[in-house]
Amino acid sequence: MSNYNHAVLMGHLTTDPEKRVTSAGKPVTNFTVAVNGFRSVDGEEEVLYMPCAVFGKTAETAGKSLGKGDPVLVDGRLVQVRWEQEGQKRSRTELRVFRLRFLKGKGPGAEEEGESSLEREEAR
Repeated sequence: MSNYNHAVLMGHLTTDPEKRVTSAGKPVTNFTVAVNGFRSVDGEEEVLYMPCAVFGKTAETAGKSLGKGDPVLVDGRLVQVRWEQEGQKRSRTELRVFRLRFLKGKGPGAEEEGESSLEREEAR
C-alpha cells in the first residue's frame, strides 16, 4: 500500500507573513492560516491554526502581497519540522504549500472572480 499526503485548506492569515532566506539561499515565507467551521463534540465552533511555509518565487510574491486577515486557499503536504531548543527536542506540523490562491483580488494579477493563483516552484 502506498502513502498519500495532501491537504487543502481555506481560511484567513492570522498575522502578516514572515519573509526570510534559508541557509541554502532560497526565499521562504511563513504564515499561519486560521480555518473556521469545525464543531467539537459539545457543538462549539473550533478553529484550526495551521502553520504554512511557501518557497521560491511564490514565497517572494506571498510576502509582498499578503497581510493579516487576507483570505487564502493553500494546497500542499503536511511535514513534521523537528529541532532542538535549550537541550529539548521540539517538533511541529506545518503545511508545505504547493499552490497558493489569493482570494478576493488581493494577489498580483487578480482575475475578475477575485482570485489569483501561484504554483509551486520546487518540490520541498
